[in-house]
Amino acid sequence: MSPSSLDAHSILAPAKVNLNLKIAGRRGDGYHLLDSLVVFTAFGDRILVQPSAQDSISIDGQFGDMLKEPSSENICAKALTAFRAAGGRIGPLAIHIQKNIPVGAGLGGGSSNAATLLRWLQDNTDNPIPDASLSEIALSLGADVPACLAGCALLMTGIGETITPASTALHGHILLASPRVFMPTKTIFSALTQNGFGVQDNTDKVPQSPAGTVADLVARGNDLQPVAIEQAPVIGDLIQQIGAQAGCVAAQMTGSGSACFGIFETAEQSDGAAALLAGQGFWTVSTRF
Repeated sequence: MSPSSLDAHSILAPAKVNLNLKIAGRRGDGYHLLDSLVVFTAFGDRILVQPSAQDSISIDGQFGDMLKEPSSENICAKALTAFRAAGGRIGPLAIHIQKNIPVGAGLGGGSSNAATLLRWLQDNTDNPIPDASLSEIALSLGADVPACLAGCALLMTGIGETITPASTALHGHILLASPRVFMPTKTIFSALTQNGFGVQDNTDKVPQSPAGTVADLVARGNDLQPVAIEQAPVIGDLIQQIGAQAGCVAAQMTGSGSACFGIFETAEQSDGAAALLAGQGFWTVSTRF
């Protein structure tokens, strides 16, 4: 596909939220087995893709300065390279990322960026690659990328490669908040292992069913939350503060942290809590999922 045949496209890479996250076991190769209910929000990074004389990656936005790696190491650059290697044809692209999602916060920003770009590439190439190949690329880029590629409320199991769309429509008002602590995923899983989490392969474990209210689903818990709070106690303080706000029916950490969320009865209550916590120095966004 030639550059002249493409217009500039602005696409949303939504923030991912784990309403719950259970660790089902750990394989002998060290990978942890997950059982998590995932949703996506109306808030996220914004990616601008347009034809160019050569490939390039540029980044700005509130959290753009936190991404210091060379352009070739950016996950979107890796996604583009892998897509072409699998047979997808696309001309040179200038990819600009407006980084609105905090980095190292468990909101899947990089994974969502890569998945959003892969979907766009598949829709805009004149030689789409097999869906299986697209899924393989997604998993090779990170455990959360397959879920982000699906982009809908879903159950995520295995090491992240097994996804099942949720049978129940999940929606609501949600507050996202971060204590502005960078929390690398590897650090949390390493701490989980050091805390004696047993090595087992529970591949026959039946995944959860998304039954009950959203508050019930959140109440299943996040097994990574206690470990993250040990690393950064401010996460526990933030969860307590969110839970104490008017109209909050559930509060918890998402993913491996450090971002947390609160489910609210109304948008107005979520907006009010966001403003109050922002006044205390937390990063906050009031949105919906």
